[in-house]
Amino acid sequence: MHPFDEAFVLLHPQRVTICRSCHHAVFPGSVGAHVNIRHRYLPTQERQQIVERALKLEKEGVLSPDIDGIRFPGREDPAVADLPVWADGKRCLLTRPDGRPCGHIRRTRHGIQTHCRDVHGWVNGRPYA
Repeated sequence: MHPFDEAFVLLHPQRVTICRSCHHAVFPGSVGAHVNIRHRYLPTQERQQIVERALKLEKEGVLSPDIDGIRFPGREDPAVADLPVWADGKRCLLTRPDGRPCGHIRRTRHGIQTHCRDVHGWVNGRPYA
């Protein structure tokens, strides 16, 4: 079995890959950083093969290079077996510069506020008590 297939699950309909041990979706351009930081125990050659395979799958159109090309499951779709289901997510309701909804999701109020502040320049207008 190829090292990529041992480390990642490829979700064809969604055009994304999931790390089997971390349960995170990882974009092809980030696979190198992911395996070099979180999976340093893998031999260098295997990590290199994983990166090459991810970039090849991106080039072939099997994997999306970024969030814009992912097909997110709808409510009617079954849960993805390799991803945990979190019921407490908070979705960004702001729009991106191109006018489309952002949709970024974080699990905590602090996390989504940090995203909105850093990415969208949001300022909390509520005074401190």
